[in-house]
Amino acid sequence: MTRPPATPSTLSEGKERQLLQQLRGRFLTVNQGRLARAMEGLAPPQQRLLSLLALFFHVNHPLLPGYVSDCTPAGVSGYEPDAHTLGAARQLVPDFSFDACSSSLPQPVHGLFLMGSLGTLAQTDQSDMDVWICLAPGLGDIALAALRKKCRRLEAWAASQGGEAHFFLIDAQRFAQGEADARLHTDDGAAPRHTLLLDEFYRTAIWLAGRTPMWWWVPAHEEARYDEFAGTMLTRRLIGCHESLDLGHLAHITPGELLGAGLWQLFKGMESPYKSVLKLLLIEVYASEHPGVSCLSLRFKQAVYANQLDLDELDPYVVVYRRIERYLEARGDRQRLELVRRSLYLKVNHKLTGIVAAQGMQWQRRLLQRLTAEWGWDEHRLAMLDNRSQWAAQQVSHERRALARELSVSYRSLSHFARDELPSGDLKR
Repeated sequence: MTRPPATPSTLSEGKERQLLQQLRGRFLTVNQGRLARAMEGLAPPQQRLLSLLALFFHVNHPLLPGYVSDCTPAGVSGYEPDAHTLGAARQLVPDFSFDACSSSLPQPVHGLFLMGSLGTLAQTDQSDMDVWICLAPGLGDIALAALRKKCRRLEAWAASQGGEAHFFLIDAQRFAQGEADARLHTDDGAAPRHTLLLDEFYRTAIWLAGRTPMWWWVPAHEEARYDEFAGTMLTRRLIGCHESLDLGHLAHITPGELLGAGLWQLFKGMESPYKSVLKLLLIEVYASEHPGVSCLSLRFKQAVYANQLDLDELDPYVVVYRRIERYLEARGDRQRLELVRRSLYLKVNHKLTGIVAAQGMQWQRRLLQRLTAEWGWDEHRLAMLDNRSQWAAQQVSHERRALARELSVSYRSLSHFARDELPSGDLKR
């Protein structure tokens, strides 16, 4: 049996802080790799937008995009722009100067994170930016209204630069207690389901600036006593109160969340069937493990703690696929597994044959080629999928029936789960 990694409670005093900083460094190594991949796939105007986001929320300058007023809350915790960022700002505002003394002022923006498909196997030229702005608790209505107006103006500016961005204001304290903003959604537009949304955040979000998640420092095997473990580290000052951002833990997923997420994916399957197949099967995997669900984000955290930092294997889409693959192989369900592989390939939509085979980034093509080689796909099969727009009516009909059948199978599985796990009154509602 593999021994769990050492934790602050099992180390000598002198090594505790060193270990915590080492673990943080591993998460940041993965983060930096994902950010570099995201940047690689963006056009120069979008690269500039992404590199300047933290500065836009750190200062109020009347000539910078998004400016509302000098009274708009500004200041990103612990943020100091580098020379590249300041140079990009001066391209927009030639006489822009940064006042380093501003770091001594209140800093109500505790963290900025990028969500969505950027930096993943599925990133394309059309990928948008979903940005979480995690805020200090207790900001008043006037302050929040000003920040919302700033977000809308930044979204408009992003559109003028040829990109698409969406900003979400997060009260970290309320979010940790299970309250989510009504505008929040996962990358497929789903309504907030707190734990599953947090699961997606922890395994996919790219940290841009501010405090880093407290969740990084709590080992996966301590998730059930997350609050106690985190509180001990703060009390003993192993982690400074201004270093971490606490959005909560993933010790439990309720049956209602799984059922609600599954029903939503059935609805979404009408417009995005390949993506819904992957999402719905992941929910089916989680339901099959309930109540002892080991979320993908916990597996991600275990890999980082074990210093397994391969960006390809930690790619959010690859991680989802691997989990589903193990589940279906254990059940001996080759037919469903083939559909899952097809769904992943068509969802990613980076063709490996024909005159457009050069689309996507080099690392994306390399990873997709490795996956399809594992699956034993030959050039004929790849070409058939790449030419999906030219399929005959009979082939299109066959594919639609296969997708409908898969969605029905997952629906029946979730229905059985609901009958076993939910009170009859909840089912009627």
